[in-house]
Amino acid sequence: MIRFNLLLSILLISSCGSGGSSAIINQPDYQPPSSSNQLVECANYDGPLDKVIWLDDFTETNYSNNWTSIIGNGAEYGIPGWGNNEKQYYTNSVNNIFVINGCLRITPLNEYVEGFNYTSGKLETKNKVDFTHPGKISVKFRSPEGVGMWPAIWMMPTESIYGGWPASGEIDLGEIRGDNMQEILSTIHYGSDPSNHKYMGGSYYLSQDNNLNEVFHTVSLIWEEDSLKFFLDDEILIFEVTKSQIGFDENYPFNEVFYLILNVAVGGNFVGNYIENDDLCNINNLTNCPDSKRMLIDWVLYETL
Repeated sequence: MIRFNLLLSILLISSCGSGGSSAIINQPDYQPPSSSNQLVECANYDGPLDKVIWLDDFTETNYSNNWTSIIGNGAEYGIPGWGNNEKQYYTNSVNNIFVINGCLRITPLNEYVEGFNYTSGKLETKNKVDFTHPGKISVKFRSPEGVGMWPAIWMMPTESIYGGWPASGEIDLGEIRGDNMQEILSTIHYGSDPSNHKYMGGSYYLSQDNNLNEVFHTVSLIWEEDSLKFFLDDEILIFEVTKSQIGFDENYPFNEVFYLILNVAVGGNFVGNYIENDDLCNINNLTNCPDSKRMLIDWVLYETL
């Protein structure tokens, strides 16, 4: 996700784990929604295991061994909207984040919390599962559809070795605009400081009958010492870039350790400030909340090359 002048503060916030408002408690006891019989059932990962470093297949309802819930909107840290003019307040409520039928589900909601009209979920693996090269990171997912939705699968540096954002890099495996279920974007961000922010990326357009909301797809990063390659469904190259193309002689950030982030923002610079409220589920009618309005994660895989 594109970050602006306040990214250094965001990195500090991420390290705080489940900090934030006292109105949000730690991961509560799991309570499946009453509409569980209407929810998609995810398939277990059935690929080869000989190169697997780490796999989360979401067979357990408690996700906290591998993931930390990030809480808040950033305002309490002086960065309202997480530096992107986002409109949601992240919680760790099971209304926003839960696992059932083998799927992690992140649900953006029409819900008033802490002065914000929307809630959603954001999970990260920082200090639990780290990633670096050479390796392949893959996420099988379905995107929520809705005007103003901003689902993202992305990575940030575990340690800001070269300084605050964007000097230590950012890797966006996949970002989607909720009003366009046929396009996925992959991007890297770098630069000596926010005023010198640079990025490179690419996108891929799918057919309507193979869109990101109705069909599970896998986005992958093949990460080597001198290159990053982004794929959709293992066969479609979205974007590739080499170290020489980026132009680094020293302080090349993409040879360091990163962690993975999964989230759905509501509004923000990437998607615009108009939000179609009817495209989100409502906290007062969760029993009729369809999976088409959630981000579904079937599995996350980290492999050697």
